[in-house]
Amino acid sequence: MKHTTLAALRLVLGVGLLNVSSVMATEHLLETKRPDPLQPATLALLQGDNRHAWQSLQQAWPALNSDAERRSWQGMLAALSAQHCGKDFPLTLPDGVSELRLELIQRDAPLLRDYRVQLTGEGPITAAELIDPAGRNRLAGAQWEAEENSGVRVVGADLPTPLSAGLYQLRLAVAGKDWQVALPLPAVQDLDWLSRSPQAVANLPANPASCTPLWLDQAVLARPQYSLLWWHRIAPDEPVNWPTATPDSWRTLSLVQTSQRGQLVLQLSHSQAGPVE
Repeated sequence: MKHTTLAALRLVLGVGLLNVSSVMATEHLLETKRPDPLQPATLALLQGDNRHAWQSLQQAWPALNSDAERRSWQGMLAALSAQHCGKDFPLTLPDGVSELRLELIQRDAPLLRDYRVQLTGEGPITAAELIDPAGRNRLAGAQWEAEENSGVRVVGADLPTPLSAGLYQLRLAVAGKDWQVALPLPAVQDLDWLSRSPQAVANLPANPASCTPLWLDQAVLARPQYSLLWWHRIAPDEPVNWPTATPDSWRTLSLVQTSQRGQLVLQLSHSQAGPVE
C-alpha cells in the first residue's frame, strides 16, 4: 500500500501538480509513523496492571509533544488515580520520615489569584524542592516552620503562575541523605469549586469513592499579622456559618480534596478569602 501511494504521487509530480519537497515530506510521514507514547500505559491500565501503568505514565511524559497528548495523559492520570486513590503508586517514604503531605493550593482574594505549594513531614527533613515540568522549583523561597514531634512545615512563596499538570520531581534532604521521586500531578489552575459572594460551594469536583470525602476548612484571621482567631471543619453539604464578626479580620473558606501517591498524601485545595464586611 505504501509503495502504491508513493508511485501515484510520483505520477502526479510528472504532470507538474506537486513539487519535489511535498513528495519527500509525504514519504517521510509514511515511512516514520510516530508510535503512541501513551500506548504502554493504556494497555497496562486495561489489563489491570496498575503498577506498570503508573510507571508507563511517568515514562510517557517526556515524549508527549502536543496539547492533545497532554490532555490524554491527564485523563489517564485521573482514571488511574480513581481506582485506588493513588495508594498503589510505587512510592515508599525515605528512611526516618513517617508522614509526608504535599499541598497544591489555589488562593482567590479580592482582585488577586495566586498559587502555593506546602509540604509537611514528620522526620529530619532539612531541604525540599518541587521541580515542575518547566524546570522551576515551586518551593523556592519557602518558609520553614518547626512542627511537633520533630516535624517540619514548608510553606512555599506566593506564586503568580498556575500549577500545570505533568511530571514533577520532589527532592528532599533527610538526615544528610538525598532522596528524589518523580510525581505525576494534576493541574491546579482556574479552579471554580467555591464562589466568592457568598463564600460557598459552587462546583464540587469529582471525588472517587476510594478517596477520603471532601471537606471544607473555615478560618478567621486577625489582620495585619493574619494570626488565627478561629478555625472549623465541616462537610461540603453543611451550612457555612461564621462566628460573630471581629473588627479588621479576614475570612478564608477552603475546599480540600485528598488522594495519595503511594505513602505520600496529596491535597488539592481551592480557597476563597476576603475581609469581613
